[in-house]
Amino acid sequence: MTEQEFTALYQKNLDKVFRFIYFKVDSPETAQDLTSQVFLKFWQNNQPVKNPQAFLFQTARNQVIDFYRQKDKTPVSLEELQEQGQEIPQPSFAVQIELSFELENLKKALRRIKNEYSEVIIWYYLDDLSVKEIAEILNKRENNVRVLLHRALETLKKEVNEKNSV
Repeated sequence: MTEQEFTALYQKNLDKVFRFIYFKVDSPETAQDLTSQVFLKFWQNNQPVKNPQAFLFQTARNQVIDFYRQKDKTPVSLEELQEQGQEIPQPSFAVQIELSFELENLKKALRRIKNEYSEVIIWYYLDDLSVKEIAEILNKRENNVRVLLHRALETLKKEVNEKNSV
């Protein structure tokens, strides 16, 4: 793959991969780091890739899994970080808007449902991937993905309604 082809692929898929990872992790900074790793792995891959988008999302899934495997389970308070002299980044205006109340509720609900369900919802509704593309990523038939997507939506609706009624 030439540098120009990679640049075009990067520009076309950057937002989609970032959004997918962002809904899976706890901060925009972490999502940016993991997204960078995904594209770096793609660039360093020496094998021919039939479906670059499927490769990117499979790599993104693996990066998120690795992140949670490696993540330290002990929480650190912001006050401790400030005492250690670390600067706490303030979110930009665009990030503040994006992290509105409704989006946060949706993110929390997506984290509470089955991982496979949240992935297909993000890919289909947020990243505008087709059922066929999702089927390629998951190595499933298109009909199975349609059923999975339907079940995922039903589960997400129940989860959101249960939390809103409490």
